[in-house]
Amino acid sequence: MFLVTDIKKILFVCAFAIVLFSNAQVDSTKYNSQKHRTVRKTGDNCFKKGDFFGAASYYKKFLSNSDSLYSGENDGMPLRRTFLYVKYEYKLAQAYRLSRDYYNAEKLYLVVFKSKPKKYPKSQFYLAQMQLMNGKYKKAAENFVQFKKSYKESSAEAKIIKKQIKLFIATCEAAPNILKDTLNVKVHHPDTSINKAHVELSPVPLNDSTLLFASLRSDTIVYVNEKDTLAKVPHRKFYTASKENDSTWTMQGEYSKGFFNLSDSENGNGCFSKDSAQFYFSRGIRNLKGKLIFHLYYSEQDEGKNWSSPVKMNDEINLNGFHSTHPAFGEIIKNDEEVPVLYFISNRVEKARGGWDIWYAQYNPKKGVWKTPKNAGAKINTALDEMSPSYNSSTKTMYFSSQGWPGLGGLDVFKTTGELREWSTPENIGYPINTSVDELYFVKERAGDGGYFVSNRVGSVSLKNPTCCDDIFYYKENDFLFIAIKGNMYEISETKVELDTFATSEFALTLFLIDDSLVGGEIMISSLFPEDDGSYILPLEKGKEYSIRSNSDNYFSVKHDFSTKDIVESDTLKKDFYMKRFSQLPIIVKDIYYEFDKYNLLDSSKTVIDTTVYKILKENANIIIEIGSHTDSRGSDLYNETLSQNRAQSVVNYLVAKGIDKKRIRAKGYGEKQPIAVNQNPNGTDNPKGRQMNRRTEFRVVGTIEGASKIIYTR
Repeated sequence: MFLVTDIKKILFVCAFAIVLFSNAQVDSTKYNSQKHRTVRKTGDNCFKKGDFFGAASYYKKFLSNSDSLYSGENDGMPLRRTFLYVKYEYKLAQAYRLSRDYYNAEKLYLVVFKSKPKKYPKSQFYLAQMQLMNGKYKKAAENFVQFKKSYKESSAEAKIIKKQIKLFIATCEAAPNILKDTLNVKVHHPDTSINKAHVELSPVPLNDSTLLFASLRSDTIVYVNEKDTLAKVPHRKFYTASKENDSTWTMQGEYSKGFFNLSDSENGNGCFSKDSAQFYFSRGIRNLKGKLIFHLYYSEQDEGKNWSSPVKMNDEINLNGFHSTHPAFGEIIKNDEEVPVLYFISNRVEKARGGWDIWYAQYNPKKGVWKTPKNAGAKINTALDEMSPSYNSSTKTMYFSSQGWPGLGGLDVFKTTGELREWSTPENIGYPINTSVDELYFVKERAGDGGYFVSNRVGSVSLKNPTCCDDIFYYKENDFLFIAIKGNMYEISETKVELDTFATSEFALTLFLIDDSLVGGEIMISSLFPEDDGSYILPLEKGKEYSIRSNSDNYFSVKHDFSTKDIVESDTLKKDFYMKRFSQLPIIVKDIYYEFDKYNLLDSSKTVIDTTVYKILKENANIIIEIGSHTDSRGSDLYNETLSQNRAQSVVNYLVAKGIDKKRIRAKGYGEKQPIAVNQNPNGTDNPKGRQMNRRTEFRVVGTIEGASKIIYTR
């Protein structure tokens, strides 16, 4: 017979209950045997095959039988302890840890560490881990620090452990502050209509009232005879349930819209493409050696809403010998077109950051193939494990679970903004969604004020211990804020402000998130064209810094910076855009001064240039301008022309020194040839006011650079 159960490592990687072989139910005489060798060897066999529940039962039986060999106790520990006895205490602690029984694992690791710290030095490392999982942050930090000082091994594994310790200590330090800033949310635990004793995983809201998820529908450990075919073995399948209200769900049955529930495979971790016409998911199939390997598949929907048979993705995404799972669908804008991006989890080794990383592959629309996957980089992946990404293309927000970023213990849910390898610093989304145990598969409903996640917290439907198995949870924000920005687009004519009908012009609006942790300090979140009446509206998140910009061919770009950090209730911000067409007429830049009869810029003039011409050039990367300088009529024509040319060139030189391409700026000295006021009054007397108006600096747009971006996106 063999056992269907749930183990942590495979659970996190593949999120399925894996079929494991066990002798636990084969011969009850082995468990009831008084022969210590028979009991412990059977436990070893269970452990080797991955049945940690079975191994724990046998090891516990062996140690219980062995207690009679010892007389007296000291603080709960036998006075005389053999090497074999401590060895199996350590093995029992390992079995408890790998079956996610954190409470009993902590107790056993402490016993082993006190008894044989030199023989089992890593018992202190695992002790600290279990204390972290049990929310004992101070004790965990102390043991991590002590272990780091005493651990002298120099193997490759030791180097990895030392990197991990640094991350674990950061969590111990961050956890108390995260717990203080409690989220105002209500967490609901759907009953056994959704959650069974085995692991539930990968919730995907199909709409406001229908949930797609994967499950093995059993309330007990399932034992299957070894002679049974794989088709008879219980498998993970996709199911749907309807949400009646925040606390009540009704099971609908197997997801029947495709061939996703193949009878001899493990299926789950589904996600849809942006247009919902493609469905990506993980499928686990045993190879010739009997090892279960998870790879990514997809199915396409035709015009009749029928799904095709799933197709395995290419060999670069499904790298031979490694897992590929947990898909999430996104898009990037490339050459003004949306290009699909597939994010996923893999344990592939080359260019990996840790054990399990987030990877991505871009779609090549010309060749109709997915490109070679790339690691999502150190801004999101750590030396520990990252899991279960979900991606919102409209806000460029990724939610994912990680052990490596500072949290509350185990896998916590984090969010970051970005795409491909460029991400903002991940933020822990907080307690009580995150706890000291494991949370993953976070996904929001469309309304944004509720969503789903998976956790093995106490209170889950469990098989063997309170934290063995994951359930789906639902949350609802009590203080959800709807924040948006809206406004209108106006065109400034020569005489008045008019609402543009967009009959001849299209003004593109682009929203940027401002974040110092990003390269360049910002990232484009979304872009759109206003409605025919010139109106627009864009949703925002609380606690962020934004910039919204408008541009169009033959118009100056306009930018508004704003923040939602101080907003404490739902609000809609208002920003209108007044667009001015490029004109051949020069625009005077006031207050650019020089010393008498010289052309060196004064500091006050540089400040004026920074806030006018330089700003316009930075915000309009496609324009070419002329800097024109003018004098009054004092002095000869040749002298004034030379002086004005030098003055115009000084402005150009200053702008080039600040990083503006010299090909985009031209200097022109007009001398006294183009006065805008009289230098002398009609009676022949001097006109100081007119002369001052004539001593001016102007700029005008004289061309554009084809193919250049209308807005420079760096700050």
